Amino acid sequence: MTQRERMMAAFRLEETDHFPLHVRGVRAWDEPWCATRHESYAPIIEAVREHGAYETGIGIGGGAVFTAYPIEAQTSTEDAGDWIIHHVTIETPGGPLTAAHRTSTRGLPGLATEHFVKTLEDLDAILSIPYEPLRPDLSHFSALDAEIGERGIVMCAIPVPIYSLARLTGSDRLAIWTLTDRARILAAVDTLLERALDMLEWALEQGVGPIYATSGEEFMTPPLAGPKDFREFVVKPGLVVRDRLQKADMLRHIHCHGPLNGILEEFVTLGADCLHPIEGPPLGDVTFEDAKRRIGHRVCLEGNIQIGDLYHDPTDELVEKVKRTIDAGVPGGGFILCPTASPHTKELTAQTVKNYLAMIETAVESW
Repeated sequence: MTQRERMMAAFRLEETDHFPLHVRGVRAWDEPWCATRHESYAPIIEAVREHGAYETGIGIGGGAVFTAYPIEAQTSTEDAGDWIIHHVTIETPGGPLTAAHRTSTRGLPGLATEHFVKTLEDLDAILSIPYEPLRPDLSHFSALDAEIGERGIVMCAIPVPIYSLARLTGSDRLAIWTLTDRARILAAVDTLLERALDMLEWALEQGVGPIYATSGEEFMTPPLAGPKDFREFVVKPGLVVRDRLQKADMLRHIHCHGPLNGILEEFVTLGADCLHPIEGPPLGDVTFEDAKRRIGHRVCLEGNIQIGDLYHDPTDELVEKVKRTIDAGVPGGGFILCPTASPHTKELTAQTVKNYLAMIETAVESW
């Protein structure tokens, strides 16, 4: 089987010659990306080219409120030593809103330091920006799909309303408002859902598919929210997306970090064909074995090698964890071995490289 055939079969819970291996975040097909990596990435890139299945995608775009309406913005930057602070102010009918985020000069992950929406009045202001349907040129999806070819799959990312709200408000503020001003947050979710569905229709009309991806559902998982909140803010609007995708005979990939034990079966309800990353304790609260038992006959499970373990574990311990995941995932099919996140540092230590190569070697040996 080709890598694409393996990935598609895994999504559909069909038999494969062996399970696929997806090394998340290592864009081995992307020559410009590879050329800008530190030399420590080179052996991993080569191993992925030889053994890995590629999984990538495009986003439809449109910013946090999914409108093509031109938004006036002023930007500035501030040098803060190891960090560059990026400031942006946008004009809305309700007045100016400001946000900021920082990027590392040392290759570390970035972080939002100020959000556009700090009050409920700010939320009204940003949603008052006139809505104009997005009609982006999506021809680059076909181009990327042709570039990947039989080496993997290409997905189209569609927005999740609660994730978009969290990007505007910050996760803590959003969690509080779901308790104190629930009706207003539900109304905002409904507004963004209508726009997201319009974007989905446009992508379907352009022939994009057969896999659509969502992420950010984790903003309504513990400890920020409970199962009831997840059902109301994620599952209820997500059912509309599920029904439209299934009507079009499309597949759905969901990327959701966090403790999923109390809501695991909800991903079946959401129509997930593949769920990533199934984090075990201590970052999550469900083991891969338990997830396989509970939903593995309905959903392909992609995971669950912790990125922190790849960075820091002694290699023999890492290999044992990989073997346990393989042993749990293989029976019955519907399994993709994958790290829980992408490598996130500019340079990789010798131990991290050794662990990545050991994970790949362990997968190949099991085939």
